Amino acid sequence: MNMAEISLIVFAGVIALGAATHKNCGVIALVAAYILGVFCLGMKPADIYAKGWPMGVFFMALSTTFLFAIANVNGTIEVMAKNIAYFAHGSARLLPLVFFAGGALISGIGAGGLVIAVIAPIALYIAVENKIPVLMMSLVTMGGIMVGGLSPVAINGLVANRLAAEQNIPGYSYIQLWAPYAVAMTLFSLGAYVVMGGFRLPHSENSGVSSLMPFDRKQTMTLAAIAVLLIGVIAFGQNLGLLAFACAGVLILFNAADQKKVFAATPWATLILICGMSVLLKVVVTAGGFTYLEDLVKSTMNAKTVRPAFVALGGVMGAVSSGTGVVMPTLIPMAADVAKQPGMGTAIELITAVVVGTNGVVISPLSTVGALCLAGAPASVDRNRLYNQLLLSAVCFTVLCAAAAYFGLF
Repeated sequence: MNMAEISLIVFAGVIALGAATHKNCGVIALVAAYILGVFCLGMKPADIYAKGWPMGVFFMALSTTFLFAIANVNGTIEVMAKNIAYFAHGSARLLPLVFFAGGALISGIGAGGLVIAVIAPIALYIAVENKIPVLMMSLVTMGGIMVGGLSPVAINGLVANRLAAEQNIPGYSYIQLWAPYAVAMTLFSLGAYVVMGGFRLPHSENSGVSSLMPFDRKQTMTLAAIAVLLIGVIAFGQNLGLLAFACAGVLILFNAADQKKVFAATPWATLILICGMSVLLKVVVTAGGFTYLEDLVKSTMNAKTVRPAFVALGGVMGAVSSGTGVVMPTLIPMAADVAKQPGMGTAIELITAVVVGTNGVVISPLSTVGALCLAGAPASVDRNRLYNQLLLSAVCFTVLCAAAAYFGLF
């Protein structure tokens, strides 16, 4: 057994151990990364923590969760959640669908997948308050956001469209890529809604939904800060992390919430969970674990398996690297080249498989979108359990889409 195979076994073992013992997977992953990286691979410690710690994701997750910790401490999210429930006329079954549609709209007009950092804390708080399964609300909300995130004006859609257009496909139209993905993600989200009892959800028993609740001065300031964050990111292209910290800093200066309570409410355990797993992933990548998996998938490609293979390959690579910066730029030209071989399908079919696999896997907590959703869960939610559920959901999405591709649906 080579180191690539051993690293994959260690990675799977960390997830299994965390699930079995209910301990923080990130802490276990850091131990595994140290032992595997230093003593088995001879890596320098700096290469493990400096290159493995996902500074961009950590900064965004910390800044947005800190901002929403303020909103939690001063009651803004509670009042906002009850008012949203009021507009749903007390019907809990409508709330996940409201967030699916709203997420798709906000993301689709240019905010992209990172808007989950703003929407998830509100959606998941509402889920807890109205006894809606948190996993259902997570999947439905992320599903809507990712349907919108592949629009031609959002970052994922812009990249996919540019790369596909460069392949000079006769009669190419971006709707040929966006529509299959949108249908797949919508069906998966609605499937999660149905399977987890969406139609059986009762009317809310929350007494706060009988009328609209007013916001006090501190809550109004917090709402204004959230609005500034959304407008700054969507309309002016500001950095999400920096702007979130700026808004949070102004709120702290104006005493919008007790600073000590805000620091205590910031989900440090979740941040360690996300970053610890990323550090281990860096070690696994260095050991060649995911290259081994990619080669395994590529070796299965023939006329019948080429489409599901590209779905799987997009999913595997998208789980451990940037979909827009690495995976789609690598796999879309490759798919177009493979399509030139007789009987391997059209270029648009294979590129669609890449797009579906790469962008569907973002519901995993190993991806930026899934990680930000996990970080936005209320303190009452078992985040280790949600982590495992989101990871399994991403696997299910990839497997289902690969099966659909095998039977010619893409």
